Parts: sequence; C-alpha cells; structure tokens
Amino acid sequence: MSEQEFNQLKESLKSILRGYKKLNSSQKSKLRKLGFSILRSKNHYILIYKVCGQELKIEINKTPSDSRSGIKTVKDISNVIKRSGLVKAV
Repeated sequence: MSEQEFNQLKESLKSILRGYKKLNSSQKSKLRKLGFSILRSKNHYILIYKVCGQELKIEINKTPSDSRSGIKTVKDISNVIKRSGLVKAV
C-alpha cells in the first residue's frame, strides 16, 4: 500500500466514523466498500482489513462513551496499519 493510498483510506475512515456513537448500517456498508469485514462480539465490533496478503484485526466498542471516539478509532486503525509495515513511502 502506498502512502497516498493510506492517506486516502484514512480520510475515508474519518468521514465515515466522524461522530461515531453506534455503527449503523450506512457506516457498515461504507466500511465494507473500503475492504473491511465486520464481526460482532458481545461488547465490540471486530474490523478485519485484508491488504497485501495480511489480515489486520481492529477491535472497537459497540457503544463508545467518548464523543471523539470515531476520530480515536481512525487513529487506532491507522496505527495498526503503519505498525504492520504495509505502508510504503513513495
């Protein structure tokens, strides 16, 4: 994944998860279009992102208590992708 693709993904996630209080069907649909699979557990959603032959799992709360949780979730997803070594500088 190039750095430009990574930045586009990050901006798309920001627009989808801004003001996240509960993951609605519209948000789920948009996340699936970006390549995420969504699994439900008791208190969390597990987002699975497959890229470059790797499967990354990110856990998010079903009902977050913080008003900035959507932006924090985007940051968490970004950090997982960066730490995996999938972002290549151009």
